Amino acid sequence: MRARIVFLVRVLAERREDFLAAYEKIRYEVSGGVPGHLKDQVCQSATDPEQWLITSEWRRLADFLAWEATEEHRELVRPMRECLSGARSLRFLIRAETEAGAPVGEEAEPGASPEAEAEAEVEAEAEVEPAVAAVARGPA
Repeated sequence: MRARIVFLVRVLAERREDFLAAYEKIRYEVSGGVPGHLKDQVCQSATDPEQWLITSEWRRLADFLAWEATEEHRELVRPMRECLSGARSLRFLIRAETEAGAPVGEEAEPGASPEAEAEAEVEAEAEVEPAVAAVARGPA
């Protein structure tokens, strides 16, 4: 089951250009070779210039978690993290998706039952959770 990863971050005003440069490097490296990565976006709040949203879509949650647990990931995101004054990470399994003009009742992706797919994702997440927790805490 595809997954959406959401980072809600605060970027220091004086570090905005550094943040965007770091994001540019990350997005091209990830899109060019991280298994399971499908797409990503960076968005700036229309009402608060220091609030940003980064979303990425992955083939499976386990693909993201495996990449996030690597030393390569930590090194790649370090310059971006240095520009932040706060961050929150959320992970979602995509249950349904609608595109403009889609006929009523058309599903995004037929496959296994949502319950079976969710159970498989939870099992995969449990395997890498200790490493993910260490990354979330940041450098010691």
